[in-house]
Amino acid sequence: MFTGPAADAVQTTLAIHRLEGWRPEDNQVDALYGLVGGEVSFTDYLGSFRSRYPPPQRRRRRFRIRRPVPYFVPGTTLLRNEFGATSTQMLTDLEFVATAGRMVLWLHRPTGPACDDQLDTRVIHHHLFRDVYAWAGDYRTTELRRGAQGFASQSTIAARMAMLNQSIRTLAADGAAHDTPRLAYELARIYAEYNHIHPFREGNGRTGALVVHALAQSCGRRLDLTTTTREQWYAAAADSMPFRRDGKASHRPFLYLLGPAVTADFDAV
Repeated sequence: MFTGPAADAVQTTLAIHRLEGWRPEDNQVDALYGLVGGEVSFTDYLGSFRSRYPPPQRRRRRFRIRRPVPYFVPGTTLLRNEFGATSTQMLTDLEFVATAGRMVLWLHRPTGPACDDQLDTRVIHHHLFRDVYAWAGDYRTTELRRGAQGFASQSTIAARMAMLNQSIRTLAADGAAHDTPRLAYELARIYAEYNHIHPFREGNGRTGALVVHALAQSCGRRLDLTTTTREQWYAAAADSMPFRRDGKASHRPFLYLLGPAVTADFDAV
């Protein structure tokens, strides 16, 4: 089994994906180690899991006038996807495998001074989800809710994300000079705002967690989410939401989680 940066990339990937509900099998974890160790290509890695599912049968086209549904397979609640998945279970399984593989490679890439692309939410979302959705990296074009929670209006996403991306770049430039509590505060503030905007139709959690991880890394710190539970993370997400859609998200629920997770020296893993 690997140690050092390779192991850290796998453990960070697993921690972030477990926050989203993934419970990987042992062979899936082993496959991530094989991928990060260069024993297998990403194509072969993903192909080994796609082969578990038979190829979908092509349906005969019916020439009906349908109201366009941008994200869902017509007549279903299943997201359109690049796998041709015909069930939620199949899509969920393959999506987790694909994004975990992409994330572990992103985390184990050669590092250097952070550039804008490495901190751009759209670039990161596209990298993680390009095997899954044709719209990977694009802001959502519909309104989005989770239960009673209404996320930012679709019409405000571009402007609000432009402001948030500026905050991300500013922190990347200045954050190394912050002490650890101040950095944790800034990361919590950024993630709370990002979570309220929820700029993508799917995959916001994984993308946002990778952004704050990249920010911590660019500031010479480490963000360790391995002891944070899904229940804690989702409770913080709910508690951070403003009472009104146009209100301001609260950073405090995430600060309770990110404060202990930020360590002083990334190299001291």
